[in-house]
Amino acid sequence: MVHRLTAIFWPILRGLVFFMALMGISQGLVALNANLSPAIPWFPVPALVIIFLATGWAQSRWPIRLGQPAVPLTRAYAFVLLITYTVICIGIIEAWLNNLTLEAPTWPDQHLSDGFQITFLLVIPLIAAWLAEVGFRGLIQTPLEKILPLWPMLFLIAVINYLMHFYDPDQGGQLLRLLGLNFAWGYITWRVQSIRPALAGHIAMNICIPLWHYGSERFGPGPLAFGEFGAVTLVVFSLTGAAALIVALFVSRKLPAYAG
Repeated sequence: MVHRLTAIFWPILRGLVFFMALMGISQGLVALNANLSPAIPWFPVPALVIIFLATGWAQSRWPIRLGQPAVPLTRAYAFVLLITYTVICIGIIEAWLNNLTLEAPTWPDQHLSDGFQITFLLVIPLIAAWLAEVGFRGLIQTPLEKILPLWPMLFLIAVINYLMHFYDPDQGGQLLRLLGLNFAWGYITWRVQSIRPALAGHIAMNICIPLWHYGSERFGPGPLAFGEFGAVTLVVFSLTGAAALIVALFVSRKLPAYAG
């Protein structure tokens, strides 16, 4: 029993340390950049170099399945994009029920240039997606698949990931979205034995949603007030989300059955 708990504990700790340490370094580089040259955003270069070097080291040290391509390629990526959109639609309904108002993720400094803020808006969510997939689906899920049954393992990882977001009350109010995304990305990673599709889905979401927020603030009414969404908007997201789910389930039948 002790050996089993230890075998579960160490991958979780390893994945969390990887994510938090590199996310902290990235945020530190943003702060340094903002203090030294607020008009010129150079932080992506050192941040991405450090992250890619750390990822390469993790890949050589542990099997995180980043180097393994998803097979069949088109169906795996189609599934993850469709199911990600479905969960986003569920999250929009959830945000409406909780009357959430969300702003674009920008660095809290009014003296920064627009170029700096848009670079932050694009790069930091990309970094967060990359680190989350390497940490959770790579360093944590890969070894846990050999110890735990699929659905209890996915539930454990989803709960841990949700708790990692709980520091932010707005994120804490998106329980269904966060759990659903972790189940979706964890399932496709298990099914095709590669973290690449989940990584693609996470990056696509982390880029598109902040741009939606930013566009609303810059060119529209302001921060996204989901509680003010009208019935037509909610129906459109509900129907398109349901349609994406149906197509995703159809595509999943064409994916290989993992027998590991």
